[in-house]
This record gives sequence, structure tokens and C-alpha cells, in this order.
Amino acid sequence: MSALIVVPLYLIAIFLVISSSRSKDSKGAAVRYRAMSYAIVVFPIGWLIMEAYRHLIQPVPLETYRGFMTMLLPIIFIVYGFSLFLLRRRMSDPEAADH
Repeated sequence: MSALIVVPLYLIAIFLVISSSRSKDSKGAAVRYRAMSYAIVVFPIGWLIMEAYRHLIQPVPLETYRGFMTMLLPIIFIVYGFSLFLLRRRMSDPEAADH
């Protein structure tokens, strides 16, 4: 069920990352680094949630644990792609940069 949500978002994120990789200026590099800073925190937070659930609520089978960890990787890419999109949009709109 979760793959029905994650896979289309993952494909959209791939398109967004590829389309944003064309810019080679310093503004594009700043946007990429900022988007990476948003995406990099997804894995530790997801891992912490899974470990807290496993220790505090109930033990998790190994297959479920592996599936959750495997789903974290596309989610990181989704966060990175959509962060790139939103940050590029904010950089191109001078009125949005003031807020």
C-alpha cells in the first residue's frame, strides 16, 4: 500500500532533481546544499522513530524493519527533490524571498 504512494512521488522527485541539476551557478549550488540539509535529517529521524517503536511499544519482525529502512531511502530522495523544487521557486520569486 505504501508503495502506491511512495513510487509516484519518487518518480516525480527524480524528474525534479534531474531538471534542477542543469544549473551550474552558485545560486543553484546553494539551493542544492540547502535541500540536502533538509533531506539528510529524514534518515536519523525515521530510524529513531522505528527504534523507539521497537523498544517502547512492541518488537518488530526483521522483515518489517528492513521494509521500513528500505522505504526511508526513497523518502529521503522525495524530500530532496521537493525541497529543490520549492527552494528554486522561492529563489526565482523575489516577493516570496521577503517572507
